[in-house]
Amino acid sequence: MIDLYAAPTTNGLRAKITLDECGLDYTLHKVNMHDQEQKTPEFLAMNPMGMTPVIIDQDGPDGKPITMAQSIAILFYLAEKSGRFLPRDPAARAAFWDPMMNTATDFGPTYGAIMFISRWSDENPLAKAQFQQRFREYCRIWDAKLANQRNCAGEEVTIADFSLFGIFIRAKSVYAEMANGFGNLDRWHDEISARPDVQRGMKFD
Repeated sequence: MIDLYAAPTTNGLRAKITLDECGLDYTLHKVNMHDQEQKTPEFLAMNPMGMTPVIIDQDGPDGKPITMAQSIAILFYLAEKSGRFLPRDPAARAAFWDPMMNTATDFGPTYGAIMFISRWSDENPLAKAQFQQRFREYCRIWDAKLANQRNCAGEEVTIADFSLFGIFIRAKSVYAEMANGFGNLDRWHDEISARPDVQRGMKFD
């Protein structure tokens, strides 16, 4: 059994969606970030960084518990544990790395910067606008890529799709003007959204 400690953030969504898509048994422990539950001593004992999500797999490697607290690492761990959503063909596997890392090091951090700036009491509109412009540029690039392939890393669904989806769906709900107007991205978004396990993964009630 896996324990998932998460809130419906971009990172929390990608972790929970992957758990549901991989068909792994888990218990959700919803973290109230408004009440700073991720900063309690109990939570910090699991992740000293004080960030969500965190998983604890009681049946980890060699049957020993393992704790993981980086969302991308969690996605890889769950995919490998279940044997799903990682390309097996060497060429497809090689093509998978670039889009996967883009969601982790470019697209995701850009969205995170926008949200961080928005929380400043003396919000810097120029900095926010610059990051929003960068986000739209990434959307343009993804839109062009998805004109020639069905999913993020090719034709098959991989954890790259779940990683990108967590970011894109939050952006559409918070800053629609920043994420709208990309037909191929919207087609991909609608297809991923329609997956029953993705719909389950988005529920934190």
